[in-house]
Amino acid sequence: MKNVTIALDDETHRLARIRAAELGTSLSAMVKAYLQGIAAGDDPAFVPPAGAREMPMPYAAVPPADDFVPLKKPRQPGALRGKIHMADDFNEWPEDILASFEAWDYGNGPKTA
Repeated sequence: MKNVTIALDDETHRLARIRAAELGTSLSAMVKAYLQGIAAGDDPAFVPPAGAREMPMPYAAVPPADDFVPLKKPRQPGALRGKIHMADDFNEWPEDILASFEAWDYGNGPKTA
């Protein structure tokens, strides 16, 4: 296989790479197919089929359901108002739990007598 160097202006190179990506191939594959077409006497406007950059989908996309039915009625804000109660002392610690927290010296382990 031979390497060929061509001189292109930046804009032509950019547009050619974009077109190659749209076709799912590479710029090198497009140039190769073009030159093969010219050598074979084919139409010079030949476009190569998708090749090296083609990314097949590993799964088929599931179409959206046309007959979607919600499973239950929509939530009603405030439906549990008055049904949930909190104890008056919900934020107070039992003495034994509080003592265990205060007995712990966080840098050196638990305090000993």
